[in-house]
Amino acid sequence: MSTLKKNILFHSIGILVFLSIPVIFPPYSQPFLIKEIESFVLIVLFFYLNYYYLVPNFYFKKQYISYGGILMVLFFFITIIPVFMLYSHTPEGSKGWVEPHGMRGFLSPFYSDIKRNLLLFATAFFASIAFRINDHLKKLNQEKINAELSYLKAQINPHFLFNTLNSIYSLAIVKSEKTATSIVKLSGMMRYVISETSKKFVSLEKEMNYIDSYIDLQKIRLGETAIVNYSFNGDVKDKLIAPLMLIPFIENAFKHGVNPEEPSQIDIQLSVSETNLYLHVFNLKVPHRFSKADHSGFGLENARNQLVYLYPGKHQLKIDDTAFSFTVNLNINIT
Repeated sequence: MSTLKKNILFHSIGILVFLSIPVIFPPYSQPFLIKEIESFVLIVLFFYLNYYYLVPNFYFKKQYISYGGILMVLFFFITIIPVFMLYSHTPEGSKGWVEPHGMRGFLSPFYSDIKRNLLLFATAFFASIAFRINDHLKKLNQEKINAELSYLKAQINPHFLFNTLNSIYSLAIVKSEKTATSIVKLSGMMRYVISETSKKFVSLEKEMNYIDSYIDLQKIRLGETAIVNYSFNGDVKDKLIAPLMLIPFIENAFKHGVNPEEPSQIDIQLSVSETNLYLHVFNLKVPHRFSKADHSGFGLENARNQLVYLYPGKHQLKIDDTAFSFTVNLNINIT
């Protein structure tokens, strides 16, 4: 069920439960029951008026005086006037409201209903403003995350790009047959980043093509200086994934697991089932000196945040960081 449908169902149930209160605890006579339901309907209308219009247009814009004046007018028309009209037009046959205690017997339920309406009005006010502020904070946080993701997705790690271009240049000098293939792979990666990664979800097949090209170019760049074991199995047809979701973990292995002067090994295993995607990345740790240019465009922390945002409750991430190796195991429900 979509979020919109869940919200509609939640609000519908809430309204029905609220409006059923006068029916479950009815007043003394049928005419009063109708007026009671009308009062509850007014409270519901006030809740949504405050939630959708007054809070965004007055409270959030700090127009507190105008907001307070509107609330006072609404309070008067919603809580006091309906009760006053109800008791000033006491229907025939409802003597139980005013007798046998005369005016005192009349005023007692009158003020009781005013207090009840005041409580309902205050509850609707605080609930609507609290829900709206909560939604507003969620929206701001989502916009912040979207801005961060858009920025991160709009770039390829510059260090990887420069190294790859240098490798292609070296291949071109010796007139290697791999030159044209490398250029095509790099071009495809850049096209994918520019045209696809602004979307929330993309074809898993395109994402896998990006990963394949990245690993192939890394193998060309590294040559014999590292052992790279990469395997993939499963069917990617008709499956979606958040763009560049997996590459930070793979990129991290090449960043920390390769040194021409040390034994270097990187293992990458990817598998896809009907409902889940599994990623295993292992690398031996080798000594490095990093410059700012070596800094990954994403970073593992950003990858974690992206997982939490895009796959809440639908992923399991386990990272084993030892003195000599680094292992990532990631399981994502992609249904």
